[in-house]
Amino acid sequence: MQRAMLMAMEPIWESDFHPASYGFRPARSVHHAIRAVKLQLQDSGEQSTAGRWVIEGDLASYFDTVHHRLLMKGIRKRIADQRFLALLWKFIKAGCVDRELFRAASEGVPQGGVISPLLSNIMLHEFDAWMERNYLNKKVRKDRWAWNFAILKQRPIAVRESRQWKPAVAYCRYADDFVIVVKGTREHAEAVREACRGFLEGELKLTLNMEKTHITHVNDGFVFLGHRIIRKRGPRGSMRPVTTIPWEKYRGFAGRLVKQLSGNYGMNRMDLMESLNRQIVGWAAFYQYTDYTATMFKKLDRSVFWKFGYWLARKYRRGFRSLMRDHVLAPAPGQAKTWVLEGLNSRGWYGAVALRRLVTSRKGRFTWRTLMENPYILRGETRRTIESRYPDVAFAMSNT
Repeated sequence: MQRAMLMAMEPIWESDFHPASYGFRPARSVHHAIRAVKLQLQDSGEQSTAGRWVIEGDLASYFDTVHHRLLMKGIRKRIADQRFLALLWKFIKAGCVDRELFRAASEGVPQGGVISPLLSNIMLHEFDAWMERNYLNKKVRKDRWAWNFAILKQRPIAVRESRQWKPAVAYCRYADDFVIVVKGTREHAEAVREACRGFLEGELKLTLNMEKTHITHVNDGFVFLGHRIIRKRGPRGSMRPVTTIPWEKYRGFAGRLVKQLSGNYGMNRMDLMESLNRQIVGWAAFYQYTDYTATMFKKLDRSVFWKFGYWLARKYRRGFRSLMRDHVLAPAPGQAKTWVLEGLNSRGWYGAVALRRLVTSRKGRFTWRTLMENPYILRGETRRTIESRYPDVAFAMSNT
């Protein structure tokens, strides 16, 4: 039932959601959000990027503190069907069973629910709209430019009114994590943070965690969506934003792999290698567009390669060198040597599997595509009408 409601609601709100919102939306990903932040930090000259301050927004227990009536107020702006709203209200207030105890839902939406990500985006869409009205829209940017130009040229009205410089602001949000880039002083960034805090706590009844909502200069770097973004000097001497793998993320992932290879000697060796390959490939795919990955990949390769060899030596009570002579070779020409095992896994599949190595992995090239305003809508050149891609979604939209 929640899936059917999601199919009816998502195409409606995809037409309303802000372009700077990337979380839990079709045709958008973490890499789109990271790329958007890098573009916001990238300017043509060093002087224009000298004063970039970044507000790392963090909402305290967001999914557990969503105000139900404010959420329904936002939903009623686009859906008028009372039966649909009544059913949605029952889902929101249904509660859950935790450790054989029923917990009533006085506020919040359950994490992991089918419709919960959309509801969280609907709630924070009000914050996106507030940012648009106050900092991002064309009229605000034009007025800010005229205001600052009068200060720069020492116009009489600017001197008479003792005008203060207004900073430029950029914004990006992924679910409950957001970044605000302020082109000004630290005092300007603190003022923007306080304004955001006032709106979130006053209008949406959400709590901005001030201990984790840091204000950081872009030259010092900050972590957003598992990537460290920092401005560094390029090979031609110009400053440019780059992304790197945070050390704590590497250390945590490598620690999990090493822990898996510490013990578990009764586990099937083919199953263990397949498990390691899945984790390594997934981790490398997440950071495939990151800069300066060679050092981290080399460290991870070395740790997993030797730890897996010692695991085999202890499992089969053999010497390390004899195992290397039998099982370490290059899977294909041009590839690094690695462990290659042949055998039967627990599912009954027999074959050879090579331990994945990242030392020869190259940085992926991120292809930036202009994101559609609504991916559920087809705008054909030969048709003047707008129709949904999916007949069932179109039917659901026609009945709302």
